Amino acid sequence: MSLLKRGILYAWVILWGGSLCAQDSLRISLPGAEKLFLQSNLYILAAQFDIEQQQALEVQAKLYPNPVVSAELNLTSSENNKVLRVGNSGQKMFAVEQLLLLGGKRAHAVAMARTSTELAKQSFQELLRNLKLQLSTNYYGVLFDLRTLSKYDLQLQQLDTLISLYEVQARQGNVALRDVVRLKTAYIDISNDKAQLMQGVQQQQRNLQLLLHTDAVIVPDFPGVQPEQYTNLPSLDSLLSLAYQNRSDWKMAALQQDLSGINTRYQRSLAVPDLSVGAVYDQQGGAFRNQVNLTLGLPLPLWNRNQGNIKAAAIQQQLFANEKAMRQAAIRAEVQEAWRNMQRSIQEYHKIHSLYTDDFNTVLNGMGENFRKRNISLVEFIDFFESYSESMAGVSQVRKQLLLAAEQINYAIALPIYQ
Repeated sequence: MSLLKRGILYAWVILWGGSLCAQDSLRISLPGAEKLFLQSNLYILAAQFDIEQQQALEVQAKLYPNPVVSAELNLTSSENNKVLRVGNSGQKMFAVEQLLLLGGKRAHAVAMARTSTELAKQSFQELLRNLKLQLSTNYYGVLFDLRTLSKYDLQLQQLDTLISLYEVQARQGNVALRDVVRLKTAYIDISNDKAQLMQGVQQQQRNLQLLLHTDAVIVPDFPGVQPEQYTNLPSLDSLLSLAYQNRSDWKMAALQQDLSGINTRYQRSLAVPDLSVGAVYDQQGGAFRNQVNLTLGLPLPLWNRNQGNIKAAAIQQQLFANEKAMRQAAIRAEVQEAWRNMQRSIQEYHKIHSLYTDDFNTVLNGMGENFRKRNISLVEFIDFFESYSESMAGVSQVRKQLLLAAEQINYAIALPIYQ
């Protein structure tokens, strides 16, 4: 990396570090973050309004058509030029008419509205599933990256102390200036790794603040990885069974197919003519005075029998059946991939856990002390120091990957078996 780019990164680190001090911090566990997320996330609030909207449409679908009331009053009479001659010797007519829906139209409309409401609920659950994955992924990213940053800080403190000592020795002519430069180069390399890691932490912080709808800097409060909690992997078949039982996108695919079937039946019912039934009172305009008549009305399905809509609905039903089959295949592939990733992460975690002990830090301190006493060479010390830095970052990455793989399992089956 060029000196200019390094300078930009260092300046960014200073500015971002200052912003952390200026901002309020929020120390929170992952369950606490999920609780706050459910209370304040704007996407969730919007999805809840969609459910309420669909429930209102369900109420509307249950309503019957309103009756129609009409009146006919005599305006003028050619016999005596009277206006509004509606008395005993005049003319008036009143009618009431009710539309009766035949063919099961109302029942199908109610079923469609009810299914649409259930679709909105499952869509809400799918939104939750995706947002919770984002929340946990960014939470664990901040957690482990901050731990890696703290280890970088310890290494930089050691190097800073050594650089100060060697600068004094170089001025006195006891050590070569190139040794000081070599130490400073190692310091710059680790600082560069730290700056790049902090850049990722800042992006994850922004994501968490957006998800939790807060301006506070999120400080993860996590007790640590309990191996027995994350290293038990259920069988693939059991995970697949759980996925089909719990995943909202699978339920949505089934509901979409059901809804398309109901719509097909509804479109066929629209081809059935509806019956209009009414009663008419006519004072003296009919065959008899004060005549009361029964009216019946029925449209003749001669040309429009809703053929186009029925065919379109049948095609849509087949499309949703195909989409359901594709969704099943996609879910199976996602669960298999998550299962393999978890299996690999568990194996890597066991291997790293058996290799890494507190002796690493003891050896690091011992190497620093021996180097100050000049019992080991600069080359030996720098090689160990760089290897140690890479090892610490690798250990942190393996631990983080284990938790992220567990979250992918939870996401793939829509059930928190790892928490």
